[in-house]
Amino acid sequence: MGDLNEHTVFKLEDFACRGVVPILRQSTEAVAEVAAAELTVDVVTETFTVSLSARAQASLVRMSKYIADAGTAEELKEWFHSHHNAPYPAYHDVEGSWKFPGFIFVLDRAQSDPFATPSKARVQVQHHEAKFPQCMYSSRIRRTALADYLLRTLHHQCITRGYAEKLGGHGWSGGKGGDIHVDTPGQQVLERAAVVVTDNGIEARFTIGLPARGRSIIGPFAAEVGALYLKNVKLTTVCSHVPNLVECALLFASHSEEALMTHITCVEDQEALRDQLAVHGLVGFVPNGARFPRMSGASDKPLQKNVVPFESPKTQAISLKLPNRGLITGMAIRKGAIYVCLGGGFHGKSTFLSALALGSYNFVPGDGREFVSTTESTASVQSEDGRPVSAVDISPFINNLPNGSDTTAFSTVNASGSTSCAAGLMEALELGAELLVFDEDTTASNFLVRDNTIAELVPQEPITPLVARAQHLVKSVGVTMVLICGASSAFLPSADVVVQMDAYQMVDVTTRAKEVCAAHHVEAAMAPDTPFEASRAPARTRRVLLSSLAPRGKMSTRTRTVIQHGDENIELHAVPQLVHVSQTRAIEALLRQWSEEQELLGMQGLGSDKAPTLCALVDTLATLIEQGGIDVLQSPGRIDGFLARPRRLDIGAARTCEYQQTDTVNRTRGAQFRRP
Repeated sequence: MGDLNEHTVFKLEDFACRGVVPILRQSTEAVAEVAAAELTVDVVTETFTVSLSARAQASLVRMSKYIADAGTAEELKEWFHSHHNAPYPAYHDVEGSWKFPGFIFVLDRAQSDPFATPSKARVQVQHHEAKFPQCMYSSRIRRTALADYLLRTLHHQCITRGYAEKLGGHGWSGGKGGDIHVDTPGQQVLERAAVVVTDNGIEARFTIGLPARGRSIIGPFAAEVGALYLKNVKLTTVCSHVPNLVECALLFASHSEEALMTHITCVEDQEALRDQLAVHGLVGFVPNGARFPRMSGASDKPLQKNVVPFESPKTQAISLKLPNRGLITGMAIRKGAIYVCLGGGFHGKSTFLSALALGSYNFVPGDGREFVSTTESTASVQSEDGRPVSAVDISPFINNLPNGSDTTAFSTVNASGSTSCAAGLMEALELGAELLVFDEDTTASNFLVRDNTIAELVPQEPITPLVARAQHLVKSVGVTMVLICGASSAFLPSADVVVQMDAYQMVDVTTRAKEVCAAHHVEAAMAPDTPFEASRAPARTRRVLLSSLAPRGKMSTRTRTVIQHGDENIELHAVPQLVHVSQTRAIEALLRQWSEEQELLGMQGLGSDKAPTLCALVDTLATLIEQGGIDVLQSPGRIDGFLARPRRLDIGAARTCEYQQTDTVNRTRGAQFRRP
């Protein structure tokens, strides 16, 4: 390939035989979109010239090793046998692409030590080999649905065939490795890096534990990567069963066409339903027949027995038409309204709200929550004692503090329950939230309501409760609020719709609620004099200093709710709409990019001062992912199959903030914000 320079010309045909055209095209698209470089394409000769940024050069350096002729499966097998008992680092010699019958095997990074992070590998199957009908990947949402189905098949095959099991040796001299892992899918259909479907083919990414005894290569076991069929081989001792996985999961002939199309059309209909919401003046829709309960608090799978299907109250019902399913009827959640859901304990209120909060995701067929649909900008506001807050305008809810602190740009390293609720709500509005959901059980009570007796006893209260701001919030900003209330009637006079969950069945009790409030002289809370819009205006001016996002130490994702960010942890347990650890890993990846590759954003028109607004920062990233796919989050020189696309609001929620006088980014300690 030669040295990369400022202007480099590539021929796509150089990559075709090695199955890397999809990756190269994705990389070059990222170069054009991320680096805003001049891109010249000759469609006749299939050549292109592009100005290279530092990030692009790193990506193309990674690609350059695939220019050389790919080896064959037999050559790879021979290498393994010839290097039996060789030092483990010799595995680096087989990094690159290897041509198997029907697919390309790519070892991106071989681990240096058998006890280190497993090796990263991929398989690439061209469409003419996979033979999936074109209608199954004719649109972006169909590609996502197809990739999701294939990933679930891959994961199932790895588990049921024992491919995820390590060699059975014990002690230092025992066998190690031999396991293969793909990303574990949940109930939601996410855009993932684990399986990617492009115009050219299908690529599956996974990790593989290259087999070792001590720190020496076990060549005969590793050689099974080249076997087309496994015969008389103990499954737990085989390094990789790649050909079997390709045959069982990535070829159309191995699947039921009916099951595939059911999965794809179900996901497509859910996406079409969400696209219709704004047209009908809605922010949410809950279908008749939905089944909300989960198997347990530790399992997101549906409960199978004694489940009462949801039925919309007739007064709130609406029918919508979907491209495949046809007409669907359910409950409408209208824009700019206050919904209050009442009911006794264990009658299904919180279960209903939980399903609604996750309505911005598509679900697999049979989950029970498919077609529960909300706008993507749905935010669940919860109490989060001890979280950091940085330069957030919480003055609409908290003001006139005894110490005189300015709450229009409030910062603390240890927020209380009410303060964290106020900050979370304002941060959600800053990012354009259209639907806010609150559960009485998880929201600070003094943030929600304040009764007259307490008001008389404690007149100098700095907290303006949500009940006093609710109508201002809805009318001036246009958001919709859904609240679960089981112990307070304070929101009833302000509510536009009051429903009751009675033995898991929903009933419209709006008229009855108003009558009871009148009989008991329950009046709407007195609204403060300060208009809400004027109070929240400064929030839009918060600018993120990208250099402040750099961690003081390493970054890693521990769990779905924790990112190690240098010396601190980013705690995300109060972000329930972050549903998978791969989304958290993606947030870690973008935080790394924001701190290390500030040109990524500066070249998108966000300014050379490297201090874009948080909203612009998140919007830019969302646009990049929309245009270039989840792979725009990949680190230069690495392909990670364990990333999934997070929602805009969840990206904004993962902020790092230390207490400083300069404005500081949302749950990341150390991120700094600044006003213009």
